[in-house]
Amino acid sequence: ALRRSLNLVTVRVLQNLIRKPSLVVEYAHKMGIKSHLDPVDAIALGASDVTPLEITSAYGVFANGGVRVEPMAILRVEDQNGNVLEENYPKRQEVLRKQTAYIMTDLLQTVINRGTGARARYMYHFYPPAAGKTGTTNDYSDAWFIGFTPLVVTGVWVGIDDYTISLGKGQTGSRAALPIWANYMKCLYDTLNLPPVKFEMPEGVVRVKICADTKKLANDICPNKIDEVFETKFAPTEYCDKHVNLFSPNRNKRKKKGRIRF
Repeated sequence: ALRRSLNLVTVRVLQNLIRKPSLVVEYAHKMGIKSHLDPVDAIALGASDVTPLEITSAYGVFANGGVRVEPMAILRVEDQNGNVLEENYPKRQEVLRKQTAYIMTDLLQTVINRGTGARARYMYHFYPPAAGKTGTTNDYSDAWFIGFTPLVVTGVWVGIDDYTISLGKGQTGSRAALPIWANYMKCLYDTLNLPPVKFEMPEGVVRVKICADTKKLANDICPNKIDEVFETKFAPTEYCDKHVNLFSPNRNKRKKKGRIRF
C-alpha cells in the first residue's frame, strides 16, 4: 500500500492500530517537525503544512538508524591561512529504536524499487540502495519527493505558495519532484564517487519469506512469496497451511466410480 500511495490504508492504520493522532504528532515533533500539527485522522494524509527542511530532516532519522541530527548550514569557518575561526557540531539524539527505523526504511525502499518512485531506477538510472516517498496535494498544487540513502538525505518540493494555483493536471510527486531528486542524486554520487552502501540491518530484525495469501512463513509450493522484515519477537513462526496439499500426488487422479455388485 505504501509503495503505491494507497493512502486509505494509512488512515486505517492510524484509526485501528495507533488510534491516537496525538501520538503521531508527538513522534513527528521528536523527529524534527517544528510546525504546528493538528492531531486529527487526516494527519495520516499529510493535512498539516510543514517546510521542506523539516520533512527532509525528519526522513534523516530513518537514514541514521533512529538518530535525529539537527540541520546545520555551517560546520566550520577558516581564515585564508587555514586557521579555524569557528567550528560547530550537530546535535544528535536517538528518537526511534534502530529496529523501527530499519523496518520503515525497508518499506520506503519498495517505493523506489517497484512503486511510485520506480522511475528513479528505470528512467533516471539511479541504482544505489535508496528509500523515499512521493507526495501530491489536492488539485496538484504541490509535488514532493523525499528520499535518502545511507549517506545522503535529499528533499524536493515543487509548488506555489498560493494553493489556488495548480502545477497542472497529473503533476504528481513522481512526475514533478522525483526527476529533480533522481538527477541530483545521480550527479552527486557520480561526482563524489560515493559507494553504493547498503542499509545495515540491526540486531533484533529478521528477513523472512512469507506467503502472500496467508501471511505465514512460506512453503516451497506457495505460489506467491514476499520478502518481509520483522522484529524478531513479532516474526511469524507458523508455516502456510493453505498450499500444503496443492500438488498432492492424488490431486489430479480421477476418483473411481463405485460399483454396485449384486
